Amino acid sequence: MMEWLPLALIVLAVALASLRFALPPRPPAVRLATLLLLQLAAGILLYFTLQPPSRPGHAGTLVVASAGANAAELAAVPAAAYVRLPEAPALAAATAVPDLASALRQHPGTRELVVIGQGLPARDRDIALPALRFLPNAAPRGLVELRPPPLLAPGAAFSVHSRVQGMPGARVELLDPAGHRADIAEPDSSGRVTLHASAREPGDVSFVLRVLDAGGKVMDQLPVPVRTRASSAPTIRVLAGAPGPELKYLQRWGTDIGARMQTSMLIGGGLQLGDAPAALDAASLARLDLLLLDERRLASLSSAQRAAITDALRAGLGVLVRTGGALDGNARRALRDWGLDTRGGDQTKPVTLRSATDAEQNKTALTVERFNLEFNGTDVVPLVRAADGTPIGGWRALGLGRVGVLPVTDSYALVLAGHADAHAELWNAALASVARPLAGAPKLQLPAWAWSGERIGLCGLAAPVHMLAADGSRTALLPDPSADNCVAAWPQKAGWHRIEAGDQHDSILLLDPAKAIALHAQQMHDATFAMRGSAAPSTPLPVPGPRWPWLLGFVLVASLLWWLERRRPSSVATQG
Repeated sequence: MMEWLPLALIVLAVALASLRFALPPRPPAVRLATLLLLQLAAGILLYFTLQPPSRPGHAGTLVVASAGANAAELAAVPAAAYVRLPEAPALAAATAVPDLASALRQHPGTRELVVIGQGLPARDRDIALPALRFLPNAAPRGLVELRPPPLLAPGAAFSVHSRVQGMPGARVELLDPAGHRADIAEPDSSGRVTLHASAREPGDVSFVLRVLDAGGKVMDQLPVPVRTRASSAPTIRVLAGAPGPELKYLQRWGTDIGARMQTSMLIGGGLQLGDAPAALDAASLARLDLLLLDERRLASLSSAQRAAITDALRAGLGVLVRTGGALDGNARRALRDWGLDTRGGDQTKPVTLRSATDAEQNKTALTVERFNLEFNGTDVVPLVRAADGTPIGGWRALGLGRVGVLPVTDSYALVLAGHADAHAELWNAALASVARPLAGAPKLQLPAWAWSGERIGLCGLAAPVHMLAADGSRTALLPDPSADNCVAAWPQKAGWHRIEAGDQHDSILLLDPAKAIALHAQQMHDATFAMRGSAAPSTPLPVPGPRWPWLLGFVLVASLLWWLERRRPSSVATQG
């Protein structure tokens, strides 16, 4: 709309000036017509002075030097002009520009863009570009990909995916926040590697991903954001046929995850140890999220108790049976009533819970005994999986709830061998598969990490929005209601940043590009390559024509108009 404003003002001015000539005393007809034509010509010349007509541009190639470019690469590409971005080294053949948009404005006839070096930074990737050709320099060496875990629950196992480039024979290790090795592995033929660890208490911590050469020297490293959030504490009732070490460490696990534990152990003669005995009726079972039984308590359930558990299962309760021994007829019959038809289960064999990469630390400690229990039917889902992918136990849905069997006899041995994290991973996986779904705290949908010094866009936030840096500085961000309540920020400091939006909050880890050189360079490579599909215009872009001929014409016509307006007719001058 603004482009029509000068034209509207000029038309209004010409109309008012012409109206003035029509008022008495009127000049002669010939003089009036001449003045009106000169007014119109002055208005037209003034408009074209302000907005000169465009003319076809000259098709040309613009070479852009980015970070890592050199003079030899520039000289190898013939072009109409050469520019260098602020990240590029000083090159005599290229003119410095503050950004790519400025370079395109300075060279409006550009039909092809040739980018040399590492690629375009984020600042220059959100503008309209002509056809783009990318001539990258050598591929970066090191960790060029990072896929951190999503939001986790306390004690949950997680995986970190990455890719190593240009480092054959390297190994990749994952260190926990205390600097202890959590896992180590060799990349596959494509350089990809997956490492495993487990989360601890709620909070935000940074694990470290490191690349080691054959001699153990650190070649590259990256921080890995691990965000753990507390959910509603589950309520678990444990019913055991006898005391034992398995029950002891199950209680410790429940305490670690914040669960409300109710424990009952039979010791013979009708006596029980643990919490005050609670009836297995509809009211008490409705308050539970998981009922955990061993094979002895399962076999000893009365028909009324089984019926109550069945009704609670259909209403959403989770039931998990752990087998410390072989299942007898009553236990198998109870499971069959719940849809788990079993076979085998009278022999045990060792099974490795962790991958072979962890064997360098302690392979034996991560091996437990399991029964050879199998399930009939196709509706049984594996409860957990071993390192080789074979299923351990299984579960199936019953109404709104789930019932499962974990045929592991000695998971407590993991704790005794110093691998409490593996013990927690096993039971957390079983809990997540079978227990009643828990309501978690509200969370924002934020990315796990981003770059410092670059624009970050976040959408779907509720006002007010604040960003808190690690040093305590607070920045207020204004959401745009017309754009899905999106906000933008340009944080300059690396580290953890907390985002608060209304009554919700979450965190994001900002990485320093200067300390993650390979990852940042690879992202620029990939993003610039993705822009190569830009369509080139069929004709060169038009460029504004010169202004001076129109300005000269306007000055001449305006001068003539001024002279004619003030020239007195000869007859009037003679009478005077």
